[in-house]
Amino acid sequence: MDYSDYLSDPSPSSTATAKAIAERAIWKYTSVFLAQPFEVAKTVLQVRAPDAEQTGPSKPTPADESRRRRFKPRGDDPYRDYDTSSDSDYDSPSYFTATAPLANTTSRPSRARRRRGSPDFDSISDAGHPSGPSANPRPSPHTLDLKSPSSLTAFLSALWQKEGAWGTWKGTNSTYVHSILLSTLTSFFRSFFAAIFAVADPSLTFQLNSPSGSAGGLDILSSPAPMSSLAIAVSAASLAGIILAPLDIARTKLILTPSTHPPRSVLSTLKTLSSWTLPWSIAPVTFLHSTLPTLISTSLPLFLRSKLSIDPLLTPNMYAVATFIGQGLELGIKLPLETVLRRGQMHVAQSSSKGREMQTVVEIGPYKGLIGTMRSIINEEGERGVKLGPAKTNAPARAGRPLREPQRRKGQGLEGLWRGWRVGMWGLIGVWGAATFGGVGSKGGEF
Repeated sequence: MDYSDYLSDPSPSSTATAKAIAERAIWKYTSVFLAQPFEVAKTVLQVRAPDAEQTGPSKPTPADESRRRRFKPRGDDPYRDYDTSSDSDYDSPSYFTATAPLANTTSRPSRARRRRGSPDFDSISDAGHPSGPSANPRPSPHTLDLKSPSSLTAFLSALWQKEGAWGTWKGTNSTYVHSILLSTLTSFFRSFFAAIFAVADPSLTFQLNSPSGSAGGLDILSSPAPMSSLAIAVSAASLAGIILAPLDIARTKLILTPSTHPPRSVLSTLKTLSSWTLPWSIAPVTFLHSTLPTLISTSLPLFLRSKLSIDPLLTPNMYAVATFIGQGLELGIKLPLETVLRRGQMHVAQSSSKGREMQTVVEIGPYKGLIGTMRSIINEEGERGVKLGPAKTNAPARAGRPLREPQRRKGQGLEGLWRGWRVGMWGLIGVWGAATFGGVGSKGGEF
């Protein structure tokens, strides 16, 4: 590696190169280690199926009302709560029934006793069978008890109490290996396609002295063929995501299974999968999840300069704000796809368990394809409350008028597709702030 005859500056020695690689690897692992608890919380919130007990009581149906009327006592007896058997003394003689045996009077149950023995509506389920503690399936001992299903801090607290520190940072090694391989394969395919089609490599056209590094993507403004460079970058990202799909499935499985259940290593988890190729059931969502974020982040600088006349050198402040808004748009498009992808990956992992039940820390929501899963999350899973205005009465309006009860609707609504958005927004603000004010991102490195 001695290029002193060709270059004026001496080339770095092998020791300096190895030291730089080791420092970069340590920095990368440290960043993954610090972000892993929030990544675990976001993944669990995305795949978790809402419980009926935590969605609140639902409005009684007409069938419920008919069963209530069926078991309602006939007539309005003002003395039905009065136990007549308490006034009779079985030790006193019966003066008016000389021929009637005393046993006949005692064998007849009292009205209150009959009333207590009558079937109760609350003990009858929708199917007509009695419901009790034994009717509901007992939850797994590894299932987390979440007080607030949509809170990151509540989940982290419950996971820490259930599994300790190992549960909070589980999947760190697999996340680190996946991130390293993803960036390596993406760079390799990008350079390979650029050499094949004689196009400038997008990764070599960074403007190091501009704030474009804060955009978090490639800068194709200096490329002689921007559209070709954009196509190469998107193709490389999609190919790398397809190749690493089995590793991503193993990473998701390690995050969502209890830390006490083997296997816990990356290679052993990969061996439990039925195939080391991308399953066809999750191929569309995997392709979109790999390509759309890269397409948005890479085409953003070109769009800002050609359509809005926002240049990173002439208007650096406006360019930085515009790239932050663009990254927020990228996050908004990526999260719904990621929610569907995580559910699809757990569906593949469960189908590869060879008939054995796979224990998970939460109940996994169903996977019905890309569009079907989104429709199920919005309109079918769980319940959500819709706030109503004040009740309409004939009385004049007053400030203390009570509000009507919230109406319960099926489904999580559109917010169910963006669970865990706070984690992405915190990371986005941190990376953008470091790149804008500290100059970390301007060197092209990944935070």
